[in-house]
Parts: sequence; C-alpha cells; structure tokens
Amino acid sequence: MSNEFLDSLENLDALNVSDFIKFSQRGIEKENLRSSNCSISLESHPKAYGSSLTNSRITTDFSEALIELVTDPNKDLNKCLKELEDIVYFCLKNTDEDFWPASIPMSIEDEATIPIADYGGTNSGKLKKLYRVGLSHRYGSMMQTVSGIHYNFSFDDQLFENWAKEEGEKLREFKDKKYLSLVRNFRRNAWLITYLFGCSPIVPKAFAKGREHSLNELNSTDLYLENATCLRMGELGYISKSQDNLNIAYNNLEEYLADLKKALTTDHSRYKTLGTKVNDEYIQLNTAIIQIENEYYSSIRPKRLVGSGERPINALRDNGIEYVEIRALDNNIYDPFGISDETAIFLESFLFYCLLSEDQPCDADEINKIQNNWGNVVLFGRDEDLKLQFKEGSIPLRDKAAEILDEMTNFESRIGDQEYRNIFKKSLESQRHKISDSNMTPSGRLLREITASGLSWDEYTDQIAKNHKKEILRLKKDVGYLEKQAKKSLEEFASKEAQEEEDFDSFLGEYLSAIE
Repeated sequence: MSNEFLDSLENLDALNVSDFIKFSQRGIEKENLRSSNCSISLESHPKAYGSSLTNSRITTDFSEALIELVTDPNKDLNKCLKELEDIVYFCLKNTDEDFWPASIPMSIEDEATIPIADYGGTNSGKLKKLYRVGLSHRYGSMMQTVSGIHYNFSFDDQLFENWAKEEGEKLREFKDKKYLSLVRNFRRNAWLITYLFGCSPIVPKAFAKGREHSLNELNSTDLYLENATCLRMGELGYISKSQDNLNIAYNNLEEYLADLKKALTTDHSRYKTLGTKVNDEYIQLNTAIIQIENEYYSSIRPKRLVGSGERPINALRDNGIEYVEIRALDNNIYDPFGISDETAIFLESFLFYCLLSEDQPCDADEINKIQNNWGNVVLFGRDEDLKLQFKEGSIPLRDKAAEILDEMTNFESRIGDQEYRNIFKKSLESQRHKISDSNMTPSGRLLREITASGLSWDEYTDQIAKNHKKEILRLKKDVGYLEKQAKKSLEEFASKEAQEEEDFDSFLGEYLSAIE
C-alpha cells in the first residue's frame, strides 16, 4: 500500500476534512436516444420538455433525438440521484416514445436520417447547431449517436483551504495543482472504471457499416468481441484519430491550456480541405483540430462554469479549475436511470483515491502506456490473462484492480454518514466480485444474456426500454417544478428570438477570436 496515499489521508484526518462525501458536490448528465419500436425518433424535441436552448435540465446533444438530462449541482448524493429520477420520469410521462437504455444505438441503416439538433434562430442557437453539423462532417453522424453518463464532481473549498494552509500554499494555485493531480491519476487508472462499469460489448452491424473494425459476428445483425467491455470508447465510438497526437499531459494548467489552444487554433489538413462553407452554407465552425473546447474527447476534463458566450479556455485561465467532468461511464442498460447509488459512490471514492494517491508528471512514454491500457481494456478487458503496463512494469489487471480496491477500503471508516457507509461497503463488495469473475461485470452479463435470449441487439434492448418505462411511470412522482421550468424556458426562448442580433458571420468571428 502506498505510504503517500496513507500519509495524505491521515493528514486530512488531522484537518477534519477526510470525509469525501461531506466535502464534495456532484452533478449528473445523462444522455439517451429517444426511440420508438427499435427506431431512432425522427420527431422534433418535444414541446413539453421546454426549449432545448434555454432549459438547463432538459436539452439535446448531437441529435434532435439524443436527449440530455442535467441535474443541478448538489452536495447531497441522494438528492442528486433523486433529481435525475425526477427528470427521467417527467420526460417519459410526457411522451409516447421510449428512452433507449444502452450507450450503443439501435440499428440505423442510413446515418443521413439522423436528425441534427436544432436550437432555433438565435445566434447562440445557430452556433450550437453548426458545431454539430461540423461534427457530422468530421466523424460521421453515427459516431455521435452513442450516449453515456457524464459525472461532474468537485471538492468543497474548505477541504482545499485547510489543506493549502497546512502546505503553506495559495488556494487558487493549490486547487489547480490538486485537481490536475487527480486528472493524471484518473487517466492512469480509468481502465478500472471501464472494466467495472463498461456495458457495450456489442454493436449492431449498421453501426459499423463502412468503417474499419476488428469485431466478430455475433449473429446475423450484430457484432461483438468476446472480452470487450466498452466499445463506446473504442475505435467505433468516441475516438478521434485527428486528436491522437495531441498528447495532452495535464502536468500544469498553463501547459494544458497551451495544448488546448494549439488544438483550437491549428488547422487540420482534412478539415481545411473540407473548408468552412459549401455553396455559401456553413458546414463547420472552423478548420482547426477541434472546433471548440468540447470537441476534445477525453475520459476526464478539468472544467469550470462559464457565462453566456464565454470561452471555457478563458474561464479556466482567469479563474482556475472548479470541477472535473468524468466521461468514461456507459449507461447501465439494467438500471432504469442509467446509474445507481452504488456506482456513484464508488466513482466518488475513486476520485478521492486519485486525489490522494502518489503522483508525478506524465511524460510521452507514460501517456502511451495510459492510452494502450485504456484501449486494451476496452477491447479485451475480461480476458483473465490480460496484463497492463505501468511504470513499475507489467501487472495483471486483476492484481492491479485488487490493489486499488484494497487502498480504497480505507475510506469506509472515514465516511461519517451511516447510510453512505453501507452503500460504499456494498459497492466495494460488488466490485470485488466483478474482479474475481468478469461475468459479473455489466458487459459480461449483457453478452451472456443476449446470447442466451436468441434476440438481436435491437430486440433485446427495446424490450428493456419498454420495461424500464413501465417501471418508472409506476413511481407517480410529483414533478410540477420541472413542468414550470419547461414552460418558463419556452418563454425565455421566445424572448431571445424576438431580440435583434448582429449578423451571424460577425457573431461567429467574435466568438472564435475570443481565445486569449
């Protein structure tokens, strides 16, 4: 067990800030495709949901059919999960459609039929849509139909204030340093999250049509890999070859922002060939490696809240890191809400572990090891003989995973709330079972059950979608506050559309040139 990890934990004990549950805040973003009878919805964003531009809780991602549900930040984990349940319930109550429960979409034979999200005629709405049009030209619309859980997490300033004072450092610099240490350690060990919670070992053939892959045939309609965990994060999912050489190390905030700025301002040869307009119509925001900050695909990103029209890169430079966004979680197909309290509390304890663990700056060799470990677990994670590469050498996945869980056990006695402590204990036990038996993982269960059922991916997943909807609507929740917010968002949208704005070309130019 790492001496530095225990020393850090005991140091926080002395400062009375070691309870990560008490000194943390989280928010959840859940993505799902709207579906009907195994088909992607071709209907517009339901009016009952409010405006996708101005409703902060219910919006869309790439597609008009790709719903994105967003909780408010909350210091109470149970309240955060309850809010997510409320939003899902409200949405399903106000539609005849289903929510596709998996991260991998249903069969979509023609990606040209995938409706790109529309945010109306304001300049900000046009910008959001044009960004997505650009994504479709760069990566294809099919890739953009995958969904997942994004988990936003921050530590209370009291933790950092006490800790920084003890270390004799300024709060702003100390927070940035510690968050980036967390990010580096998360990236080193993100393979564990993929192994434990990956739920996408199968894709329909239509999803892979016209693209190179190494998958095998499962049946007449579907492809798979026997030991895959999370194809969503593999070569057919959120992987961008144009970003392969960025090698962002997260060693300090200045270096991270410089690397990000380079990606935002350096032309990519293929995107430059595409150009920004065809027949005087915009097809992408610009020709850079990434159009805007959100296009940088990573398992975790340092972030802070931004104002309207503010560039994230400038906000980070001016005010530092406020929270981290975890992007490595599949929707759990077996959970009606995509994520359970056990998963959430494990993830949060894992982030605390990453914050406290021994850390050094990353060099090019380690970044390569991190990327290879990630890719190998995505494709072969349930192979009992799989070994991963670390600075200390080659280590079996099971051994390294067990080592991490052993260290995380130290959190149990430091969780002040008995309810949370019980959930943590139960979650840790569940994860140990998954390590000793890969069939217990969501990916293992999914492959086993769909094979036994004799159903196609579409049939199996659609059946689950319908069952989830029935189960959720039985809850009879009071969600009047969401109805009020939806109506208010429509009023706000109408007001925005009524206002005169500068021409879009000028607006876009100002936005893109605002990088400091």
